[in-house]
Amino acid sequence: MKTALLALGVLCIMGSCSSEMKSSKGIVCDASMNTVSIVTDKNDTLSFSTMDANKEQVDGLLLNDTLEVFYAGKYTPGMQASKLVQYPQAPRLGGDRDEHGCIGSAGYVWCEVQKDCIRLFEKGIRTEAVNGGETSAFIVFSPDSTRAELFFSDKQPNEILERRSLPSGGYAWNVEDDDTKNVRLVDGLWTISQRGDLIYTQKAENK
Repeated sequence: MKTALLALGVLCIMGSCSSEMKSSKGIVCDASMNTVSIVTDKNDTLSFSTMDANKEQVDGLLLNDTLEVFYAGKYTPGMQASKLVQYPQAPRLGGDRDEHGCIGSAGYVWCEVQKDCIRLFEKGIRTEAVNGGETSAFIVFSPDSTRAELFFSDKQPNEILERRSLPSGGYAWNVEDDDTKNVRLVDGLWTISQRGDLIYTQKAENK
């Protein structure tokens, strides 16, 4: 028994019991001396402590730079980063603009209901999947709130919903289709449901 425990201890020292190293890459949306936040290509906003991180490959980090953050174990907001790798912005002459003129490398996407290039983490309401998955969806309203556009992190096509009055009062955003998504404000939190089942909900800390 002692021999087995000793062998396990040796393996842990060698690193086999340590947390798996992971990395996330995205656009820097906020940065301070000891923290950084990035927006990934799935429109997830991740925040890290950089106090004890290896910054040898970072030089003058700027907003909109691309940054890869390495960390150990499962991601939790504000967790300690172990290493940062910076990919500075390259000079561009509009080559990164899409057909609407939105600059994707800076985190901008075209929003049909606002008729403008927006950053989802600035203009949208973030909701999280209720099935325990890592997918998310952003709700963006038109200026007069009569329409809502849904942006999904798993690359589902955007959906545009129309505002309708409810018999019980209040509003829901949907379309005349049994399979439509329904956007509603429930107990102060925005929700997305489909066929009566809740599929995304806003977290209280994202209000």
